[in-house]
Amino acid sequence: TSSSSPPTPLTLNPSHSPKSATPNNTPMSGFESTLRFLLLPSQVGIVLLLEFLNSFRSFGLRFVLYNYITNEYAIGDSHAGALLGIKGFVDIGFGLMGSILVDIVGVRRVSIVALSVALVGRTLLAFGRTKFTLYLAMFLFSPCGDALLSVGLYRVALKKLTTPNTRPLAFAISYATSNLAGALADISVDKMRSEVKDLEMDGAVLGGVYTPMRQF
Repeated sequence: TSSSSPPTPLTLNPSHSPKSATPNNTPMSGFESTLRFLLLPSQVGIVLLLEFLNSFRSFGLRFVLYNYITNEYAIGDSHAGALLGIKGFVDIGFGLMGSILVDIVGVRRVSIVALSVALVGRTLLAFGRTKFTLYLAMFLFSPCGDALLSVGLYRVALKKLTTPNTRPLAFAISYATSNLAGALADISVDKMRSEVKDLEMDGAVLGGVYTPMRQF
């Protein structure tokens, strides 16, 4: 009876691995990545525009919310700080729920609901005159709408619209767009505040007086 030697294990040469043999794994140049990004569907530009507007709205409210509470509703500093702290916790709760809803329901439906709810909350903040409307906007409508819009909603949309090669550039432009909107919101607040020092900018609409803070 002849004895058979154990089979020699098959080794794979790294130079012949499928990953290294695939031409798509070669890094792309910046010009090529930018060119592919410009050839993406027009929905990418719409998503970036929506993110700019949403970031301007979000950053603008953060810059003026404390002064708005204390000046428009005659609320003390300690009370205003407590209200903002509670709003922060509520934002976290809605944000966690929103991240789950995006996976279950989808980007489009969550966007429509969030924008509608945020519009109600902002309307109550701008036109409300009682503390009840203030609390309703701060603890229900604004956190729900703002948190749902801040759970990476637009990042998910960009991921669906881009390819692995163009996705890093799309995310970079998205991040820059958000920061640009915040900078412009800050400039707008400073400009309105500097003009108030010299001009009376209160506006009357339907018998109600709207200060520059409410106008913003």
